[in-house]
Amino acid sequence: MKYNKLEIVSGNIYKTFFKFTLPNMAGLIAMSSVALVDGYFVSNYVSSVALAAVNIIIPLITIIFGISIMLTIGAAVLIGTYLGEGKTDRASAVFTKVMITITFISLLFTLICYIFSEEVSFLLGANEEIIVYAVPYLKMISLFFLFQSLEYSLSVMIRTDGNPYLASAAVMVGAVINFILDYIFIVKMNMGITGAALGTGISFMTSTFLILFHFFLKKGRLYITSKIGSFKEIIYAAYNGSSELLSEASVAVVAYLFNNIMVQNMGTYGVEAFTVINYSLWAVNMLCYSVGDSLVPLISTNYGALKYTRIVKILSLSRISVLTIGITAFALFTFIPEKIIASLLNPESNQDAFNTALIFASYVKYAFLFTGLNIIFSSSFTAFQKPLHSVIVALSRGLILPVVFIFIMPYFLSEKGLYMAVPLAETFTLFLGLILWKKDSVIQKVMGK
Repeated sequence: MKYNKLEIVSGNIYKTFFKFTLPNMAGLIAMSSVALVDGYFVSNYVSSVALAAVNIIIPLITIIFGISIMLTIGAAVLIGTYLGEGKTDRASAVFTKVMITITFISLLFTLICYIFSEEVSFLLGANEEIIVYAVPYLKMISLFFLFQSLEYSLSVMIRTDGNPYLASAAVMVGAVINFILDYIFIVKMNMGITGAALGTGISFMTSTFLILFHFFLKKGRLYITSKIGSFKEIIYAAYNGSSELLSEASVAVVAYLFNNIMVQNMGTYGVEAFTVINYSLWAVNMLCYSVGDSLVPLISTNYGALKYTRIVKILSLSRISVLTIGITAFALFTFIPEKIIASLLNPESNQDAFNTALIFASYVKYAFLFTGLNIIFSSSFTAFQKPLHSVIVALSRGLILPVVFIFIMPYFLSEKGLYMAVPLAETFTLFLGLILWKKDSVIQKVMGK
């Protein structure tokens, strides 16, 4: 089903919101499931050390993914505004330029990571036990960096073009293929961690080609064009979407710090414990990002059409949605944390890692209550073309405050202080986001205040 500009700016607000958000959420759940399925098969059919190796590589993958998000979200704001103004040619030019830029950057990362896989793995914190698994995983997954980046970027662009269902369907097909291939490569063919990377890569590639058909066949308003003009708009898109890169880069830095602290203080089992927590945080973040990403085309298009009342309603629905996600995650980690952790860590063979993950989860669950609201702040600022505000929120929740608390809190509360770093960062960021929101005159005008 497709949606044009008229439906976005004048259709039933509830239907429009959920027709964009639910497919986006389904797609990102499918995208998240790729990592979770990999984690399940690697942990249960290879080893928990192999799972730790995947987590060691994740910060690098997160950085690459973050660059794609930065360019995509920044460009989507421009594209949504152009489409709202009826300037289809300019929107298509921006779309084409962002695809070219993402392709070049992804291939550059592939070249570096494939050639220097061992050096990169050690740099990311692998020890002698973990490096055995980290190198083959990085070599294989690096071959598919381009498809990982394009899968996300194209799924956002096709939603901005008014076809959210096709994007979600393509990603879900990829997720199903990943599950099947993980089973074949890891369980049946005994390919180990290399099989996990290969299955993931093929799933990304499949989703990418499915979405590409929409644009090459010119099924919507956006299309690949040779009349792209200057790349100055991509520089602006990168600036406007920089908060999204900073969010992902911050996640990578914090994960890197946690990995290294856990290795130094607890050894490999510490990384295994953090891996489970990191997967959980990532899954909740992805769900909330699915709502935040949906705001970009909805707000930018309505903003371009001066439909302020619709924007207020969209924001209210988005906040209710992320609060529901956060409260649900908090409840699950309050009442059944053992079952969640046991899906990735066998308590019988990994007792130390399992117990550490349980303690970690009892603290980090409080972050789920505020994560979504902070993501909505960041996405909304981006959609309103307030990149500095968005950067401040993203840096605060993802880098500055977590790093400060990681180094300060253990002095007062030992290991408990380390576990409290993320929820404390989310709490303080929420208050900062509220202040920025209330003090911005443009946003307050849109909100009718």
